[in-house]
Amino acid sequence: MSSRIMVPPPRKPAMTPQRARHLALIARIREQQQAAGLHPDDVRCGRPLSDGTRLCKSRPLPGLAGCARHLDDEEWQDTVDYPRAYFRDALGGCCPMTVEQQVEQTLRAAEPPACHSWPYPRAVPVPDEDSLELLVSWQAGRCAGCGHPFHEDVMVDHCHESGLVRGLLCGLCNNAEGTAPPRHPRWFRYRILPPTLILGVDLPYSKTLRTRLTQVLASSQDSTTP
Repeated sequence: MSSRIMVPPPRKPAMTPQRARHLALIARIREQQQAAGLHPDDVRCGRPLSDGTRLCKSRPLPGLAGCARHLDDEEWQDTVDYPRAYFRDALGGCCPMTVEQQVEQTLRAAEPPACHSWPYPRAVPVPDEDSLELLVSWQAGRCAGCGHPFHEDVMVDHCHESGLVRGLLCGLCNNAEGTAPPRHPRWFRYRILPPTLILGVDLPYSKTLRTRLTQVLASSQDSTTP
């Protein structure tokens, strides 16, 4: 025998000045996108990069016109003032997180990236040493963000403005870094001091580098397999 549990409907959030500004901002951006005939999946940030010749192709944050790296002052202040209600209003649903999960997420976000606690291999890299092989051997199959071993495809994190590789991340950390605001406690420190800067190497991001990375990872796994 089963009994039906009646769950009370969720309470409507209070209409604070911050939430009113959110709703007005989301409505204005959605009207602009609909007037331009854009589907939500086709919307891109489109804001100019630092070189002034290219436009950002990242997806904007829900309900905003720009990605996390190209927010203007008004949008940035909105995401800081009222983040949980902002995503609830923008996505049309609640954020299913308990109080314990929210506290854990806040504490985890305040921790530095894992690569900042790894020992430095040397003060200056050897000139004839391959930069990609040095990066792979130093990270040793670990994500530079969380420090956990890679269980799926390795993501090559790179700066979209400079085109240089920053390090190797797991899928979760790569998504978190891509959507984190510029002043995020963990990812701000990661962007300031990424693994490639720790090692003193320059790796331009390209399809050729990704192909070589697959080969280097395969060879490193073969060498460690007994």
